[in-house]
Amino acid sequence: MRFCCGKQRSFVIHIVDSTNQEILRINRGFKFFGGNQCCAGICNACAHEIEVTSPDGIVYGYVKQKGSFLRPKFYILDDNYEVVLNIEGPLCIIHGSKIFKLLTTDQKMEIGNVKKEYSGFVREMFTNADNFAINFPVDLSVKIKATLIGALFLIDFMFFESNQNS
Repeated sequence: MRFCCGKQRSFVIHIVDSTNQEILRINRGFKFFGGNQCCAGICNACAHEIEVTSPDGIVYGYVKQKGSFLRPKFYILDDNYEVVLNIEGPLCIIHGSKIFKLLTTDQKMEIGNVKKEYSGFVREMFTNADNFAINFPVDLSVKIKATLIGALFLIDFMFFESNQNS
């Protein structure tokens, strides 16, 4: 699946604590037409989406790609599939640090960000390792914080996973 489908493939990420107990699960289904941010708003088959759950399947939230012509955008949805936050990426995604703004539902106030940090030329060019930082308000619900961690993985998968190492 990884070889022929690349970034469109499905995945499940199991996040564990220091005692190796699973605390979070991030699921993404296969998207045959996924990746085109222009058609993501028109067709659900094009929009990348992840579901963030507890290990026993209780939904914490969703991250869904939003249609946009200029920059990557995502909805952060709660367990009732209602928009609680937005993420807006930079106009141009090339090498170096990239900041994805965490915005309120009206998109008028930035309350945090997801940032891919530049790791240096050698590490960026010759490894598949990336460094990310995530900033959000302390008073967000634990479920939305978990969903934002899922958003970080989706952003990494969509924009920073190299094709040669997919």
